[in-house]
Amino acid sequence: MDCKSTENKLIFYLENSLPADQIREISNHLASCPGCSARLEYLKETLSFLDKEKNIPVQPFLFTRIQGRMQEAETPRKFRVLRPLFIATALIAGLFSGILMARLTVSPPPANLSQEYEIADLFYEDRMENMEYMLLEEAL
Repeated sequence: MDCKSTENKLIFYLENSLPADQIREISNHLASCPGCSARLEYLKETLSFLDKEKNIPVQPFLFTRIQGRMQEAETPRKFRVLRPLFIATALIAGLFSGILMARLTVSPPPANLSQEYEIADLFYEDRMENMEYMLLEEAL
């Protein structure tokens, strides 16, 4: 028997779930192969750790404690919703109060109405066209 097939059957060898002839072949191989013997010992150690972990004592009130912690974790959930809502409201109120204060403190300068009419006259198209026709007539 070769090492690869022995390694594949070591777990079954430990559980005694192999036929007698295969157990004999694996035993003969383990006696002659130090590598496979070392793997068998490593596998035994690993399984012994698993056996120790299987024997964890049962805690009678574990479920009750877990359930209590879950209820405690759900209680502050209300504040998780209210806190961002409060912050958003405060920011919006601050923004609008800032705009209102800016409008009250900064007032536009009084408009000089005559100056506005002079600027408007510059952009009045009929007068500009008349001026252009007059200049064109002089050029001819």
